[in-house]
Amino acid sequence: MSNIQQGLLISAIGMGLVFVVIIFLWGLMALMMRLTSVKRKPEVGAVSETTLAPEISVIPEMQTAESQRRAAAAAVAVLMAMASQRRRSAQNSQAETALGMNPWQSYHRERQLENRNLRG
Repeated sequence: MSNIQQGLLISAIGMGLVFVVIIFLWGLMALMMRLTSVKRKPEVGAVSETTLAPEISVIPEMQTAESQRRAAAAAVAVLMAMASQRRRSAQNSQAETALGMNPWQSYHRERQLENRNLRG
């Protein structure tokens, strides 16, 4: 057997083993899913949610209360975001004014403006 044939045989065995292990792990995960996600039947004496029917007049009141809570939560979230944005912009402007511009920066910016005017 030549070196090329031996290399191809080793490569084929290696790839085959990789796929066998992948299929084995796939089967093992499927088995674990079946074992862990077993749906349990409710007990005979237990009361389920479907047997307890709420009064019809209570449902619209709950819906309006829930919609009001959601609207209030959305308003609070928007206000917090706006306050955060304002705080960030104020901090950025304070940082820019605190740093200022040193003579080195002003000299080079002046040169850039002069060059821009010369170019046309």
